[in-house]
Amino acid sequence: MPFILLILTICSGSASFAAEALPDLPDSLGRGGMAAVTIVDESGHEAILAIGGSNFPDKQPWDGGIKKFYGDILLLTRTTGSWHWNKIGEMPETVAYAAFCSSTDRKSMILAGGCNATAHLSNTWQINAKGQIKPLASLPTPRAYAGHAVHQGRLILMGGSSEPDALKTEMAWNDFDLSKPDSAWRTFEATASHGILPLCGSTGDFLFYGSGCLLTGTDGKSTRLYQSKIFSNDFRTAPKQAQLSHPIAAAAGPGVAVGPTLFFVGGDDGHHYPKPAKDHPGLSSDIIAVTGMQIKVVGQWPHPLATAPLLRLGNDLVTVGGENKPGFRTAKVSSWTIPLEYR
Repeated sequence: MPFILLILTICSGSASFAAEALPDLPDSLGRGGMAAVTIVDESGHEAILAIGGSNFPDKQPWDGGIKKFYGDILLLTRTTGSWHWNKIGEMPETVAYAAFCSSTDRKSMILAGGCNATAHLSNTWQINAKGQIKPLASLPTPRAYAGHAVHQGRLILMGGSSEPDALKTEMAWNDFDLSKPDSAWRTFEATASHGILPLCGSTGDFLFYGSGCLLTGTDGKSTRLYQSKIFSNDFRTAPKQAQLSHPIAAAAGPGVAVGPTLFFVGGDDGHHYPKPAKDHPGLSSDIIAVTGMQIKVVGQWPHPLATAPLLRLGNDLVTVGGENKPGFRTAKVSSWTIPLEYR
């Protein structure tokens, strides 16, 4: 099947309004690779449940800094007219770069896999607004940095890696029936690897995925190959394929669906790789709208961003933490109001 070259066009016609300001994370250094979802708290109001993440508290990695991982469970709620973060619990293990989603009743988070300072993880957990944690069926193998999205009631994982410094990306897809939280994960083989930190999201009718980075080994050292191929799959016909004008890896996600459109934020185009990370010019701040296989840049996020969770709170897109260039995290919880034309 021939590829379509998709050039990310900039659309200036979308009107957006000032989003409500949200407080920074309680960790002033910020964190990358957090898990965060919108839930409904005990009072029936929307809240943000955020877990884990990582940063470099002492010095940057090129100066010998060691990445620190976290396991705290944080809840952002609105009381007496203002938003406040509270720590409500602690995970059994530190974790970052996991797959995650809201439960079907929106009262808890499902968190699967991820990694920490010692290993890639296979555990799956359900965490509610009280910080209570319930273990669910483990993934068949450890998995971190995977693309993930909820499609037709199932949490789907694709790509990612199974161990630190992996020399290959994972071929297997896994999915989990969210309506049966006591069930096991299923495994099925993909026809192609979809890398680490790919774009991934679902409109309900179509699963959109691709780009990211393939991993390969060069003299026993893990190397990234940035990809620009994307797919749209309804699982009834052959997946549609297209080629982006440039790769997008580690964008804030998973994609947030608003009707037939998926939104992503930021990411890394790979143009600087493999030059020294300390000289990286910074990540993208593009707000990307995907409708079918049509991709537009519809705005700019308040700051460059990657490796952050993206969620919807009311009529706003929201990111929690992330990084604005390699090694540098942000504590900002930023938002952007979805233009009326998409709602």
